[in-house]
Amino acid sequence: RGGSIVTDADVRGLERRGGAWHVETRAGTFTAGVVINAAGAWADAVAELAGLDPLGLTPKRRTVIVFDAPAGMAVDAWPMTCDVDEEFYFKPDAGRVLASPEDETPSPPCDAQPEDLDVAIAVDRIERATTLKVERIGHKWAGLRNFFADRLPAVGPDPRSEGLLWLAGQGGYGIMTSPALGRLAAALALDIGVPEALASQGITEETLSPARLLATAQA
Repeated sequence: RGGSIVTDADVRGLERRGGAWHVETRAGTFTAGVVINAAGAWADAVAELAGLDPLGLTPKRRTVIVFDAPAGMAVDAWPMTCDVDEEFYFKPDAGRVLASPEDETPSPPCDAQPEDLDVAIAVDRIERATTLKVERIGHKWAGLRNFFADRLPAVGPDPRSEGLLWLAGQGGYGIMTSPALGRLAAALALDIGVPEALASQGITEETLSPARLLATAQA
């Protein structure tokens, strides 16, 4: 529909003038009437570039490992398994086992990398609780799950600045919630209200509005 995706274009400045946002990036300057701040762990930093106080987003590192399934055992039909204290989970992944110690370590916005200690904790917890043995780790990585104080996302216009909307703080549920939150953000950007399919589930603009976080900060 005439749109384009531009990569290697980290935001270096945002200014609203003449009824539009002017966004300075490594790839040039872009102009738009509406900007959606969907910068993940960097969402607060982007807000500050726009001259706004942050909403209090906390990125938290989550570690994942993948290891071989027990010899001769098909694991593809295994369910995702979590312990009741949420100290680990594991599930099948393309014939192998994917697992995590469910860590939530506060981190600055960055290209998160797995820490050896967190990897060792994951292995220890799984081996103590199950008959699985982690003989070799085939792959390991870390990502940042981003939370506001109430652990709900912020979706919608920032009342402090015209034409700036938030779509941030999805925690560990970004993939599962992306269809609904994408529809909500698009509708609010177009100023047409909450889609009926979401409103019927009890979602209102106030539920996820960035304004609720400003009220909490001021209190």
